[in-house]
Amino acid sequence: MRHRSALVGLASIDGQSLVREIFDLISRNYDVAGATGNKDRSKQNWRWHSLQPQISSHNRSPEVVVERAIAAACLELGRSDWANQIPVASGLIPGAGDGRRAIDLVRRHSAQHFELIELKIASDTPLYAAVEIVGYCCLWLIARNDRPKRVSPLLEATEIGLSVLAPTGYYERYSLADVERSFDQGIAALGRSHGIAMSFSFLLLDDRIRPAEMPPPQPLLDLLTSPHRLFPR
Repeated sequence: MRHRSALVGLASIDGQSLVREIFDLISRNYDVAGATGNKDRSKQNWRWHSLQPQISSHNRSPEVVVERAIAAACLELGRSDWANQIPVASGLIPGAGDGRRAIDLVRRHSAQHFELIELKIASDTPLYAAVEIVGYCCLWLIARNDRPKRVSPLLEATEIGLSVLAPTGYYERYSLADVERSFDQGIAALGRSHGIAMSFSFLLLDDRIRPAEMPPPQPLLDLLTSPHRLFPR
């Protein structure tokens, strides 16, 4: 899925079947690995609210630069509606590399409405990003039904939006209207089966947000307030 050919050669997607298959696979792995017995090993999974603005001097990944700038802006302005690098699988399966997985950005729209965001600028493909954020949402559903002792407002949500956030150039080589529609239908159906309102969309990162020249904190967050959809609804 990291290669352009995977998406270019894709004739169609059965969104409901694909999303359900992702959920069933993750659920089976969770059960087989005995993850429920490890759900309290880490206090970091699904933490809210926490900001991670640190970035090493040698890390110039465009996604990391933008993500950490958003976190730093929130810290400077005292904002608590954004968080970054939220772990989803720490300690669940000892020794598994997936324990380091974390959601790039999470935005809190209201007390029980959160948005899980996969930020992409120069890596992977829109298909890979979509499957990645859907996978995190599946883990969220599992954690919501098999909750750790530590309380997390994120696990109390009754509405979850899933978004891939990327600049225009990231999307332009692909035909994505049917992909977005299929994933949205699939994630909505999965949500309904759990009594949760869920949706999926491709969002446009404002072109004025550039890793080489980030806006000041307040303008940066203003540009993120109402991002445009790749496909307006």
